[in-house]
Amino acid sequence: MKNRFLIIMMAAGLAGWSTSAWAQRGDKKGQQQPEVWKNFDVPAAPALTPEQALKSFKLQPGFRIEIAAADPLVHDPVAMKFDEDGRMWVVEMRAYMPNVDGTGEDAKVGSVAVLEDTNGDGRMDKRTEFLSGLNTPRAVALVEGGVLISEPPILWYCQDTDGDLKADKKTEAFRGYATQGPVEHTENGLMPGLDNWLYNAKSSKRLKFVDGKVVVENTVFRGQWGIAQDNYGRLYYNSNSAPLFCDTIPGVYTVRNPHHPTRNGLGYRLWGDNSVWTGRLNTGINRGYQNGMLREGRLARWTGASGPMIYRGDQYPAELVGDAFIPEPCGNMIRLQKLTWKDGRPSGTNAYDKAEWLTSTDERFRPVSLYNGPDGCVYIVDMYRGILQHKHYVTTFLRKQIIERKLDKHIGLGRIYRVVHSGQKPQATPKMSGQDYEQLIGHLESGNGWRRDTAQRLLVERNEKGALPILRETATASEHHLARQHALWALEGMGGLDASTIARALGDEHPRVRIAALRVAESFTAALSSSEADTEARVALLPALTEVLQEKNADVRQQVALSLPAIKAPGVEPLLRTFVVKHAENSVVRDGLITGLAGRELEFLQRVSASEDWVSNGNLRSVIQALAGCVARQRNGARLEQLLKLAQSLPTEGQINLLDGINKAAFPKGRALKPVAFKAQPLSMAAMAESNDQKVQERVARLSKFIVWGEAAKPPAPPRALTSAEQKQFELGKVLYTATCGACHQANGLGEEGKAPPLLDSPFLVGPADRAIGIVLHGVTGPITVHGRQYNMSMPALQGFQSEQIAAILTYTRREWDHRADPITPEQVDRLKVAEKNRETPWTEAELLKLK
Repeated sequence: MKNRFLIIMMAAGLAGWSTSAWAQRGDKKGQQQPEVWKNFDVPAAPALTPEQALKSFKLQPGFRIEIAAADPLVHDPVAMKFDEDGRMWVVEMRAYMPNVDGTGEDAKVGSVAVLEDTNGDGRMDKRTEFLSGLNTPRAVALVEGGVLISEPPILWYCQDTDGDLKADKKTEAFRGYATQGPVEHTENGLMPGLDNWLYNAKSSKRLKFVDGKVVVENTVFRGQWGIAQDNYGRLYYNSNSAPLFCDTIPGVYTVRNPHHPTRNGLGYRLWGDNSVWTGRLNTGINRGYQNGMLREGRLARWTGASGPMIYRGDQYPAELVGDAFIPEPCGNMIRLQKLTWKDGRPSGTNAYDKAEWLTSTDERFRPVSLYNGPDGCVYIVDMYRGILQHKHYVTTFLRKQIIERKLDKHIGLGRIYRVVHSGQKPQATPKMSGQDYEQLIGHLESGNGWRRDTAQRLLVERNEKGALPILRETATASEHHLARQHALWALEGMGGLDASTIARALGDEHPRVRIAALRVAESFTAALSSSEADTEARVALLPALTEVLQEKNADVRQQVALSLPAIKAPGVEPLLRTFVVKHAENSVVRDGLITGLAGRELEFLQRVSASEDWVSNGNLRSVIQALAGCVARQRNGARLEQLLKLAQSLPTEGQINLLDGINKAAFPKGRALKPVAFKAQPLSMAAMAESNDQKVQERVARLSKFIVWGEAAKPPAPPRALTSAEQKQFELGKVLYTATCGACHQANGLGEEGKAPPLLDSPFLVGPADRAIGIVLHGVTGPITVHGRQYNMSMPALQGFQSEQIAAILTYTRREWDHRADPITPEQVDRLKVAEKNRETPWTEAELLKLK
């Protein structure tokens, strides 16, 4: 994501990476690290028994904490899921930082264990090791017929064929889900979303398990460790020093047009200042020597925010539903963040004044992930250990404390806690595995989000046709809007939607049900054929869609703009044009149109460019420019010539608007697009060059550097042809790039503003081969300059991919986009691995430029 053209995922994102990323990568040259911990009487940090640890907690009034599972039943837990019978499927990262140097971290000792409460007392008392021998597993998801388990770079589909809760069959479902490397900077999550997709943090992918196979789709990059959703499927995530963000719209809409990436509607900040209020001295943090990190020896601000959750249960007071719980393992605390919504925009504040929901005096309390439980309570995954910081980032400041205070001792422990509210007794967990579809549909009426989610998952997995009539009735007639919403998504996952149900839901009294109806209408119409019956089904939606044009709710209006371009029904585009004209002041509405018209921008422009509505409105003029820019970025000569003809046909103001759109796209910050060659100057361009208007002349003159002809269009000698083996490597690289790097570096190699520098003609990609290989193997840290523009970003090494795969990705990127660089061989990758076997730090620009 970052810089390097690289690959991979890394693509990732800079959510926790920008200018501060390198400050966490161990010692920085010239940086002073005063031993400030010696100014305080820092208490010892002995390993407490689970029962002793209970006494270390302080919770806000009304809450109590209980042990749900503890060592020796669980070891180094980092994530978990509850199955339909309330059993815990726990991911154990047992090789994580076994010592301050991380020696032995690659040992295959990780596992996924199933924990059960056999006597109903609320505490797990039986452990079954489902799968062992894993290298730092990160995530687990329950799917049809088995379990998905992430062991980077592989996502395994594991099945228990004889009912003993042990994996008998292990199949590679997807290679490239994540990379090995610093745990907090690699993909994790596998969180089931309301829309039947699995979502991930530190990732630009979402997944779906269909007919025994993993379907992968690009989405927006988000988060670092942990991801959550609220009752309406909105996603929440964070990064170490940024405790909580929210996407108010589904991120998949923002990446559906590769020529118009946007983050509109995403990443709303849900906190005020960065202050935290811990319950003990916290000098043992990685950057405790920096000004502002400690307040009288206690952690002063967020530095390790991780796996958040949105409360969706029914055991706590109702006013807490929709609020966020955020763990801070470096500060041994958990925040309750009150979330409020106004005009479709969220905000968040600490629920307590200069205090936290839960604190501990035990330095080894490391809450890394939080979950809603089947009983409506909050569950805390506590990795329970002294060393939290990964070896790639440990500073001398922290290392000294780890050794002096023996924080590297007593590993292999772990706890899972349950926090109960005194208001009512937690409900017993239903055994949903033995329930029929009528009982499962009944759970959609529950006030407990876990029960609704689990029932929806089971309904989709079983896909019993007898459930469809009841679900359709629930979707349109239930008294509870959340049940109506879940029923729609269950029908979507089962392929059981019909036009009548969707049309009725589009008129639902609750805005979130109307939003769900719009979204499921997309997949419903996309699956229809061209038969007469299916055509009638599409047409049947039009009256309800027409009514939606009068929508008063701001959230629904945004969804209308996002969904209409994707709803395949006759007469939808005129509705879309009318709607956007009416609500052009909303930037999400404008972007919804632009992203939804991917590949159809020119045709849309031909229908609206001369319209008075689109010429007189400043917001709509910006839409026209953006659509023209999309056509320019496609670099398709025939379509570009049609766009020029359209411009020539317009009055002067319209000509200027389209030409501005083309020029803005052709000459973005930091570089220019590759020119588009014509045999002769397009006639429409020549005609506009003779315009009586100086502004038009100036824009055409500038355009002549992008649209070229004659001698300027003479192509260089072609690069040598790839051999058949190299061509196969190129094709493999294309697949890997699309699945991992493309979401940030984009299909056109232009990168994404604020996230990923361009790969197009980058000297770090198409220059000496060792530069590209070096970045992939070891990472790069900014500042780094590409095409005259400085990017102060960092990206980690790509780990977990074989030399053949690295060579394939680099071969593809060095020959795509008219690049002419030589392919990369696995042998070249292996050679640099050997030559730089002792390198532990990322490359700098100066070091890379020395490679020839």
